[in-house]
Amino acid sequence: MTGNWWARCGRRRATGLLGSVIAVALTGISTAEALGATAASGPTDWPAYLNGPLHSSYIPAETAITPATAARLVLTWHHAPGHIYLASPAVADGAIFIGSDGGWIYKLSPATGKVLHKAYLGYQRHETCGAFGTVDTATVATDPVDHEPTVYVAGADGYLYALSASTLRVKWKSVIAIPSATVSNYFDWSSPTVANGKIYIGVASNCDDPLIPGELIGYDQASGKKFAQFYTVPKGSVGGSIWSSVAVAPDGDVFATTGNGPEGSATSQLLAYSESILKFSPTLKLLGQFQVPASQVTYDADFGASPVLFGRYAGACDKNGIFYVVNQATMKLAWEKTVSGPTGPITGCIAAAVYNGHDLYIGGLSVTIDGVSYRGSIQERNPADGALRWETGLPNGVIGSPTMDGGGVIAVGTYDISAAPNATYLVDASNGRILRTFVTGMDFAQSVFAYGRLYVATVDGVYAYGLSH
Repeated sequence: MTGNWWARCGRRRATGLLGSVIAVALTGISTAEALGATAASGPTDWPAYLNGPLHSSYIPAETAITPATAARLVLTWHHAPGHIYLASPAVADGAIFIGSDGGWIYKLSPATGKVLHKAYLGYQRHETCGAFGTVDTATVATDPVDHEPTVYVAGADGYLYALSASTLRVKWKSVIAIPSATVSNYFDWSSPTVANGKIYIGVASNCDDPLIPGELIGYDQASGKKFAQFYTVPKGSVGGSIWSSVAVAPDGDVFATTGNGPEGSATSQLLAYSESILKFSPTLKLLGQFQVPASQVTYDADFGASPVLFGRYAGACDKNGIFYVVNQATMKLAWEKTVSGPTGPITGCIAAAVYNGHDLYIGGLSVTIDGVSYRGSIQERNPADGALRWETGLPNGVIGSPTMDGGGVIAVGTYDISAAPNATYLVDASNGRILRTFVTGMDFAQSVFAYGRLYVATVDGVYAYGLSH
């Protein structure tokens, strides 16, 4: 998908990464199973993007912020070191860990925003695409060897890092894909997913100039050694980039979403495992594939959204505006619904959905509601069949993933460079009513509910909101 809202960052944006807790109503699994054996987090931590390998984007233990108390939220601190933030906060081990577009990863105090430690992870200069630092979200998990909290994050220099959570000292680093010094080829949009002693991360280009062969890589969590690589296109081809973050089911099965093939006619984009939801074994043996039908492929269409696992299903949004849901066991299509478009200034969908154990909440781009057009939206759908329950129009497009707390509040940001003002919204999950609007600039990162606060990262810095007494 093209459009002015991609101008800052090229045409691509991965909504990648991972996380922590999911409600057990439909899945019947425990918190420990949802987290995997390696996560280092408590019930009010949010240790990575999308809050867990299942990608629920939901934290049931955080109940302080509700539709009734949202009006009492006040700004408690603002961290603005001169960088923009596209990565989301990871809140665990009593701290906030977040990478900046300047190339630094920071450890911040959740109470004050004070910088406790920082480490430099590289920076890609402007060549054939835009310049970037760290944009993936870190994951905090327990090191299986020394049993210490450890931060796993990809740097703009093409390495996957394991950092001590206490000091941000490098414990090990391993190559993902080293970028060229003359063209903008490889770049780490995908965030690491940690589960069962393994780390999974996708490989993508910066902005398709040039396009690279996409792949999925698996690493040993203890040592950083690669144990498997899966290429999404045949040798000698390009495309199938994995911009998104990998989901891992309780049984260890791995789910990834892929991008398009080389540009050209719509059908030429369907190459090998491009534009697909893929299922793998824990060792990255391919077990199944769902590929977007050729008739539904649009120009520059990707599965930029990370998959969410709910019940027996896996679902993800494509940039063609359709949310696809497949049966995890068979990888056959269960249902599909258009959540954005087909007309409007910026149609499409690349945000991961929220799942609270009962309902799906999906953010997207252009919609028309009761004859009125909006550049963005948030909506609730029935996870069994995709039936629409409510939808709320927003003045700007949603490309970052929404998040939800146990108090029934959804946080959703807008990132729309061609229309102002962008904001972070709090929405009543029961009916879609907008509760609060925080105008803090373009918001691509996922907001986080943790430690009784709301943490928001935007192009203008990191913000913390707490309840006044």
